[in-house]
Amino acid sequence: MPEGWVITPMQTLCALVDGEKQNGIERINLDVKYLRGEREAKVLTSGKYTAANTLLILVDGENSGEVFRAPVDGYQGSTFKQLSIHEEMYTDYVLQVINLHRKTLRENKVGSAIPHLNKKLFKAINVPIPPYEEQKRIVNA
Repeated sequence: MPEGWVITPMQTLCALVDGEKQNGIERINLDVKYLRGEREAKVLTSGKYTAANTLLILVDGENSGEVFRAPVDGYQGSTFKQLSIHEEMYTDYVLQVINLHRKTLRENKVGSAIPHLNKKLFKAINVPIPPYEEQKRIVNA
């Protein structure tokens, strides 16, 4: 490893969390079809609140591990978790690492009826961490 780099498991860099449960407020349902631009917005009056620009990771279904950025305030779809990345990390660097591992995550889903993201595997991904400025240079390259 180059000087200043460390290797750490993904679970120390980010967490998979749910939004705050809300009722009685109309918000857009941030489901996969809406986020992919395949369907018009559906409005719900309750759900797990997700602020605009929050990262959402698909945890159920064929494309588990796919990451989206919420375009507006809304309620996270039932097949998502919010992806909370540690503030000392360059977000796009972590997203690049996740993207590099998407094939492995897709091929190692758990569950029989509905495949789910293997969260244990996701959390255990070893991530090489360069200094912050180097993370930015890698992403820009």
